[in-house]
Amino acid sequence: MKIRYAPIGINNFHNSNPINLIVSGKIWTDYNDRKFYLISPNQAKRIEKHFCGISDCKCPHGAAIQLDPYGKEFGINAYCCYNFS
Repeated sequence: MKIRYAPIGINNFHNSNPINLIVSGKIWTDYNDRKFYLISPNQAKRIEKHFCGISDCKCPHGAAIQLDPYGKEFGINAYCCYNFS
């Protein structure tokens, strides 16, 4: 599924343009009922580089979050995504 990811507020501190991604469509829900699209570690790195790219910066780098302790599953807030496929 193709999505356009456009984090808002502090998660897009540098006012970067949205990024297009292809995701499986699998959704992970946390204990507060927030929904996240599952993404690969490579997609998480791509998001971080796109939304900031400055290693010393303290911004959230597009807000891709690690969902497991091993660094194999990441997620992005489904609220900030627009489906265009």
